[in-house]
Amino acid sequence: TDKEIMNNDILLEEIFCLQYEMKALSDITLRKESERWIPGFLYKVTEEEHLDRYNFISKYVKDKNVLDIACGSGFGSYTMATTGEAKKVIGVDLDKDAIRYANHKFQNEKIKRFAEDAVKFRYSEKFDCAVSFETIEHIPNYLDFINNLYNNLKDDGQLIISTPIRATTTDKPINPYHVIEWSFQDFLKLLEPLFLVEKIFVQNISLHSEYYAKRTLLQRIKDKLRGIPPKMNSKIEYHNGIFEDYSKFDMSKIETGYVICVCKKK
Repeated sequence: TDKEIMNNDILLEEIFCLQYEMKALSDITLRKESERWIPGFLYKVTEEEHLDRYNFISKYVKDKNVLDIACGSGFGSYTMATTGEAKKVIGVDLDKDAIRYANHKFQNEKIKRFAEDAVKFRYSEKFDCAVSFETIEHIPNYLDFINNLYNNLKDDGQLIISTPIRATTTDKPINPYHVIEWSFQDFLKLLEPLFLVEKIFVQNISLHSEYYAKRTLLQRIKDKLRGIPPKMNSKIEYHNGIFEDYSKFDMSKIETGYVICVCKKK
């Protein structure tokens, strides 16, 4: 019967999703890394970072047509469609399995998803807002990616984009999935030709401190007697996931963290 066929199809999708989740779990357990955010299958701090980003931008997407580039397993698109009250969300990801998982686990009538290349994807209409979290650092032809985001937006369209930042730009990142990681200033320069950067936030940043360089010899001796190691306070770290305005910090001392830029198309 039709009902039996439908139940069988649902069972097959549930089995597929379970296999997809188990792969993510094995990546974390055996390789200590995973580039796919599947709720419940990442390190707690990493999962909180992802959740915080999508919850944070919910206020920007209400009643808008949104492009979610590199939508992954789909929970971000779902959050924007529900909590963020977006009018419509188009999710795009190169991984067909991720799209299949998302369509089964995080369905919503306002969401459509496509398994396509983020550098080449075009839709039948332009978007009010494009969201790109932790994507650009994976793409060798990142300039083409930025151009495609620009071309997918309406004339007054908005781009919300995040990436890891480092003290200096490097094309040999520690993360094996990344092809490049930018310094704070270099990332802003990358966006400037096509976008006006209106707001900048940072998340989970680590700043270099000159605490010990400023200590006198007597102060250092006292620190030693108190059991304070020489490298203590060599960094000031913020791991609470809270988004903060970048202007509160001396960004020339950035070592690690994430930058989130809210941009307008020029």
